Amino acid sequence: MRIPLKTKTLWNKDDVSLTNDNDNTYFGQIMVGTPGQPFNVLFDTGSFDLWVPSAIWPKQKSRRYRSSASKTFKRNGKKTEVRYGTGSLKGFMSNDAVEIGGLRIKQQAFIEATEAPGRRIYERPWDGIFGLSGLSKSTITGARPIWRTMMDEGVVTKKVCSIWLRRYSDSGENGGEIIFGGIDQEHFTGAHTYVDAEGPHNTFKINSFFVGKIDTKVCSKGCKVVVDTGSTYIRGPPNLIVKINKQIRIAADCSNYDKLSEVISFTIAAKTFTLTPRDYIERKNGKCKSVFADAKSDLWQLGTPFIRAFHTVWDYQTPGIVKVGFAKSK
Repeated sequence: MRIPLKTKTLWNKDDVSLTNDNDNTYFGQIMVGTPGQPFNVLFDTGSFDLWVPSAIWPKQKSRRYRSSASKTFKRNGKKTEVRYGTGSLKGFMSNDAVEIGGLRIKQQAFIEATEAPGRRIYERPWDGIFGLSGLSKSTITGARPIWRTMMDEGVVTKKVCSIWLRRYSDSGENGGEIIFGGIDQEHFTGAHTYVDAEGPHNTFKINSFFVGKIDTKVCSKGCKVVVDTGSTYIRGPPNLIVKINKQIRIAADCSNYDKLSEVISFTIAAKTFTLTPRDYIERKNGKCKSVFADAKSDLWQLGTPFIRAFHTVWDYQTPGIVKVGFAKSK
């Protein structure tokens, strides 16, 4: 199923149109229940569970799931809590039908959220989060993640998920595309470089971090990383990030932006991947800053700046093995 990412949010039976929120997040509509209740969700490879606001969600004028209005709702009621960096999302488990474009899941466990992890969540342009983990069950709630349900129940013909993101300035009516069950050859050049991923977050290693011709010595012994569509930055340990940003030296007022010529390069599976200043500098409202930011752990996060540069594939076709692949985006 192709899910085009557009700058407008629409719904029809064939696809889901997603919004590129000024290069911060990419989100779009799904339907929960019968008849379907629409929710804008952030598609997040860094989390396991699906959650949408419950009927008692505190934010005024927000979309709320109403179980009494759905013919396919099945009660669970188990209380649950998901911890994020900003706090804990609290709620309870429920089961209902979920539709993503033309793909329909008859029953999916999800969280009816009652309390957000910090008030900033109430300011976001999306309603909930669609965890894209392919685990057999969530390490938090014990529920089967929705992407795993889609694979296990044959909703998709091929156990592959691919993501292509465009920059907000380039997007027009097409902000990118997520495909459940395939890969669009028009969105990348060359062949994908695949690496075996491990653990609940599909981690792998990057090596040899260069800024221009200068070896920063960052990741010389290998850094564990995860691709995270829910992150707007490329995050790493603070002591390593400061070394990278010291080499970049971008002026806050963008006065030296046009003079930046250094590329940032590193290796994945012995293949060199290169980011240009357009990829690693965030330039908004006359201000510039590096997209390399501090993480709260030793695990690196390759967020949306990396995914915009490299078309990304998660391949679950071989039992027990997950491969993540990257190719230069068009």
